[in-house]
Amino acid sequence: MDRQSRLPLRSLMLGASVFSLGFGGLAFAQDAPADADEEEVKTLNTVVVTVERREQTIQDVAGTAAVVTGADLKAIGVQNINDLDGKIPGVSIANNQGNIEVFIRGVGSSNNTELGDPAAATHLNGVYVPRPSGFGAAFFDIERVEVNIGPQGTLRGRNATAGSVNVIPWAPGIGVFDGSLEAGYGNFNEVTVEGVINVPVTDNSAFRLAGFYRTHDSRLENISPDSSELGVPVPTSEAEGLGVAEAADDFAVRGAYKIELTDRLTATITGDYIQQMGSGFTGVNFALPLSEGIDPEDIEDPRAVFGRGITPQEDTRHWGIVGKLDYDGDWLNVEYIGSFRDLVFDYEFTTPASPFFEGALDLLGPLDFDNFNRIRFTTDSESIIQELRLYSEDDARFRWNLGAFYFKEDQSTFLGTTGDRNPFFNGVEFNQSTDTESFSFYGDSTFDVTDKFRVTGGIRYTRDRKQRFGINARYQFGIGGPNFSCCFTNAVGHGTEGFEFAGLDRTIINPDTNLNGEIDSAESIAFFFDGIAQFGARDGFDDVFPGGQLLQEAFPNPLDLPLCEGNTFAFVGDCTNTIVGDFNGRIPFSVAPFLSSFALQNGSLDNDFVDWRARMEYDVTDDNLLYFLVATGNKSGGFNDNIPGTGGLGLANQANNAPIEFDTDTLAPTYDPETLTLFEFGSKNEFTLGNIPTVFNFSAFYYDYDDLQLTTLTSVAQIIDFTGTPVDPDEIDSRGLGGQIVGFTFNASDAAIAGAQFETNFELPWNVNINTTLLWLPLAEIRNSVEIQDARFQADVDPDNAVNRSIEGNRLIRTPEVQWNGNISKAVETDFGQFDGVLSFGFRSEQNMTIFNGIDFNNPDNPDPRLNDLVEGFWTLDLGFGYTHGFSEKPWRIEGYVSNVTNVQQPQAIIITQFDNTRFFNTPRLYGFRVRKRF
Repeated sequence: MDRQSRLPLRSLMLGASVFSLGFGGLAFAQDAPADADEEEVKTLNTVVVTVERREQTIQDVAGTAAVVTGADLKAIGVQNINDLDGKIPGVSIANNQGNIEVFIRGVGSSNNTELGDPAAATHLNGVYVPRPSGFGAAFFDIERVEVNIGPQGTLRGRNATAGSVNVIPWAPGIGVFDGSLEAGYGNFNEVTVEGVINVPVTDNSAFRLAGFYRTHDSRLENISPDSSELGVPVPTSEAEGLGVAEAADDFAVRGAYKIELTDRLTATITGDYIQQMGSGFTGVNFALPLSEGIDPEDIEDPRAVFGRGITPQEDTRHWGIVGKLDYDGDWLNVEYIGSFRDLVFDYEFTTPASPFFEGALDLLGPLDFDNFNRIRFTTDSESIIQELRLYSEDDARFRWNLGAFYFKEDQSTFLGTTGDRNPFFNGVEFNQSTDTESFSFYGDSTFDVTDKFRVTGGIRYTRDRKQRFGINARYQFGIGGPNFSCCFTNAVGHGTEGFEFAGLDRTIINPDTNLNGEIDSAESIAFFFDGIAQFGARDGFDDVFPGGQLLQEAFPNPLDLPLCEGNTFAFVGDCTNTIVGDFNGRIPFSVAPFLSSFALQNGSLDNDFVDWRARMEYDVTDDNLLYFLVATGNKSGGFNDNIPGTGGLGLANQANNAPIEFDTDTLAPTYDPETLTLFEFGSKNEFTLGNIPTVFNFSAFYYDYDDLQLTTLTSVAQIIDFTGTPVDPDEIDSRGLGGQIVGFTFNASDAAIAGAQFETNFELPWNVNINTTLLWLPLAEIRNSVEIQDARFQADVDPDNAVNRSIEGNRLIRTPEVQWNGNISKAVETDFGQFDGVLSFGFRSEQNMTIFNGIDFNNPDNPDPRLNDLVEGFWTLDLGFGYTHGFSEKPWRIEGYVSNVTNVQQPQAIIITQFDNTRFFNTPRLYGFRVRKRF
């Protein structure tokens, strides 16, 4: 019997799925979404996956893959792609300030800049999504989510080195009028509404419309004291409604029209719109409790935080349209996909001052709360995808795919920060336009040598081009007493209430506006003002520079800080310097554009590479499959920001208003593609254990990982030393640029990853089903590494520690040695309906979140607590239950769920810099219920 047609549902989902098949499948059979063309409805005996771009069961896929139905996702409260973290062994997903980072078996990327590309490719209905920001709200009306583990270069997407995640919505069903309406309520005042309608337009066409709305309160708790207790006008949750991160206000809609133009030709047009208007994900900075020797594990509630500054605000609008044509020939099939996506991600925030711990308020001063060091990220991405694929019939002896893939993305990106009341650092700005173009050609085929033995081969050629133009700026103004004789002040507010960046609306990109090769003070101040749409209510720069002009006179003391005796003033308790004069609450000052710098950005890249795969499969029996495969993947290379100090910079130590040369011939260091080769041996088996139908799958794998790309924050001086850039060190030192910190990506090392995966399913009597998946990853090691700068220290603050260190032998990030997931499900039928439930559990052993593995190189026996990047091992538990009333085709259904039952709080990502240990946590305990009615 053909393997593809004979397998029951239990063997389709259980090879790698970590959710309840019994629960999801049984519930689905009673309450299928408004779908569908009869032959497309997935019933208990015909569930298939398309991880290799043809219909197969999981047991027929000669590799490691996972599939999760939309019903299973809902069963335990999974609401977005981030909630899949830890649910599939080896798959780590984190939301890092709005950027979705996917790592699969330690392979991934945390380069979230406009120059970065993901190592794990995300797809929506088979279409590559280059920037998945806002993608969380796309998880509605979902048929299934497929995860293919390992390089996928010969099959789909771009830069699919680690693997691919494909979110597949339900398609329109021809000849069916159907719909459903669902409403839910949960903790954190969560309200959800989802509606679906499927309408036959003609005998050969149908339209499907689905909508989704969700809102909930912040999952952080702001415990900042009332401003009256602090003595400064800081807004708080009690005083002026200051909010903190992790509140949601999401809306999304998706429509699809499908028409069978002929018996052989089908066209589908799909459009979607996603809007997220919540407060995003800031993370929580644990540097303060760590500096006091407090273990984060000992903090009872890491989500109880001291909010400050502004309420984080995300404004993400993500929409796309896809056209698809399918031609079904006798031996030649054709698929064409054309897609356009537009993403505008805009996020502005201040991070909380600290989590709560005993004594925290005694350590935090008023200016820790009245702190407007704000950050704004903006990405405007427009992408086009064109793909033409020719392929054979799935049941042919020689099955093949030939295709051409074209990708183009135009990005405008902005990153701005303010240095509130800082005498030497007043913010940075990155304002860029980046264009990417990629061409690929691929072929992949499988040949049945005999009825039992098959061979597969595939190859792909890719050429990537990138180029960028823009400006990077670092603002440093020295503001102090007359002639800078004393009292550099932190009283010049910057970014206070009402402040707005100009962002992508900036009109001056080149600060050398008269193009004379020099930047004078007037040009630098004009550039600074052009980047600000509106000063804040308590900002001081519009007083320091009235009308954008340099003017030296007294300006107001906006915080009404006490003046010292004898006509002196102080801001950090220093009253040793005397200034003659009667201030009347005003501060005399001198100002200089002190060590500000600019660097034009004009990098480019043109590289190409080849991916390939080879595989052998052998059916020992109809129920036992053996396979061996080798597959390679490449992730595109790139270039970095142009280095200040190699030209293209201006404005250094201009206290005397002397202009400085501005050279547009700058250096943008490049890095090569990273390459991964996967070797995998596996076996997939079905048998009866006693009278219990059983599935047991096994795979052993080894990854040879070359030219691993590492993204880190490092100093200009270290980059110059690392790249061998021909720059005079004295010139760099004279401009004060050596310690300037910038993002830097480079080929840091090779790596080796090895392990094994075991998957079981037992279909017990009484409608009880048990699934487990165990991933053992004993090896995930850095090899052949160059020494890299310890980016956890800042060269201009701690030069003794910000030096090159060896990471040889360190473990790759996000690679727990053991990960185990499983679930137990049961369904009970009664005369009036069906009760069902699922209990899902997961375990992850300890893992490091930075490549330095928490090592303090100067004090290995007594490490600085701030360097702690270890996440201890932990268990999770999820529970879902439901009742379907009646056995009609369109019943009522009530569902309840409790996800993260024990409320485990562990980081999904950790960022460590000189002053930060910022942690982004998993979702807290969520519980709620839903009521759904089909009509």
